[in-house]
This record gives sequence, C-alpha cells and structure tokens, in this order.
Amino acid sequence: MQAILNLDQHIAQIQLKGNFTWEGQREIKQVTQEVLANGAITELHFDLAEVERMDSAGLGMLLLLHERSAGRRIVLSNIPEPVRATLDVANTGGIFEMR
Repeated sequence: MQAILNLDQHIAQIQLKGNFTWEGQREIKQVTQEVLANGAITELHFDLAEVERMDSAGLGMLLLLHERSAGRRIVLSNIPEPVRATLDVANTGGIFEMR
C-alpha cells in the first residue's frame, strides 16, 4: 500500500495505491496522523482509483479514522467496484461521502 498526501489549504488529498489491507496500516497511519495533527485541515479526500481490494482491516482503518477525525468531512472518490462492494456491505454510506 502506498499513500500519497497532498495538502491544499483546508483539504488533505490522499491517493491510495495497492491493497487496502492490514499490511498497509503503517502507511495509512503515518499519513492520517499528520493530517489529524494539522488543525487547518477540515476535509480528507481519499482517491481510491488505484486500490485493488479492501478487506475488513482496511474498512476498520477508515472507521477508526472517522472516530478520530473530530468531525472532519471524509470523502471517498473513484471507488473501484470490489472496494465499493465492501463499503456497501458495511453500510458506510452515512459515514463517508462517496463519489
């Protein structure tokens, strides 16, 4: 898993590449800790176009991020069908904005 961070004023844009699984937790944690420590960031945008699959650990990381985000808006975009299926089964539509 690779997580590429771009900060644009109040928006953190995070592009993920690879499998969103337990093995990628270190990269996700490093990037999201940096973002959450920045009080100017009000939105987190995840581009999932290059995510091949997401398992329950990846879903858990997103849910934990939601808990720690202190009300920041979390947007998931360019969601591949296998990843969207995982998000839909977990009924996350009310938690994350999905584009």
